[in-house]
Amino acid sequence: LAQVISGVDLALWDLCAKRANLPLFRLLGGKQSRVPVYASGINPDGPLDVVKRKHAEGYRAFKVKIGFNDKQDIDNIDSLRSWLGIEASVMADVNQAWNVHQALTMLPQLEKFKLMWLEEPVPAENIQAYKKITDSTSTPICAGENQYLAYGFREMLEIGAVDIVMPDLQKAGGLGEGQRIANLSNLYYVPFAPHMVSSFLGAMAACHVCASVPNFLVLEWQAYFHTDPMFKEIVIHKGEWLDKGFIPLSNEPGVGVDINIEAMRKYAVKGVPFFD
Repeated sequence: LAQVISGVDLALWDLCAKRANLPLFRLLGGKQSRVPVYASGINPDGPLDVVKRKHAEGYRAFKVKIGFNDKQDIDNIDSLRSWLGIEASVMADVNQAWNVHQALTMLPQLEKFKLMWLEEPVPAENIQAYKKITDSTSTPICAGENQYLAYGFREMLEIGAVDIVMPDLQKAGGLGEGQRIANLSNLYYVPFAPHMVSSFLGAMAACHVCASVPNFLVLEWQAYFHTDPMFKEIVIHKGEWLDKGFIPLSNEPGVGVDINIEAMRKYAVKGVPFFD
């Protein structure tokens, strides 16, 4: 239900901004013209090769998946930090794969790498478990992609269970709710770094919110998007997608990205009804 609400909310904001003849970030009160992103979706098998390619494209922040093999995880992060140096940001995403004991065992070994954050070390349901983990380490702990609406973030912020919140604006309640989550977290001086695995329409919509809140940190960008033609075909956008690790904000009225219906039909799942 929250995902459906999020889609409707995005569409309504797009219509309102088009009616006002303004790019959405202006309507939301934003001023910045581009949004920094980090390269995500980097798998644990050979992550340094991917990071080297993305670094050459201008990225300066990278997130690698861990939680599969403790030794390999440490070796991977060590190789990334050694090659990148301290000036680039490295994040690690556990994807809820650990229990509390594993998190408390692994985090002391990770502290020397000065991660920008460690993401979802344990399942998202138990906020008290996050509090225990966060209190144990100097590494910032990040979570929120599996929380819904601003109410889903209230307890974790009140008790200091996380250092960074990362709502998924395509399922947490939409763009307006994204602003509410950002403003709520700002009351606790907690940065806002949205999770993003959507199309470029979803990415640009998230960018408009990011440009309008004071505690925005960085936005997720899937490193594989440029290798899959589907992601280019299913949207209509006049400008550049990326510029050296930043998404330039569209100055077109509304979100600035439209859906290519014919391409959506092309890639629709066979046998599943397609709704215009």
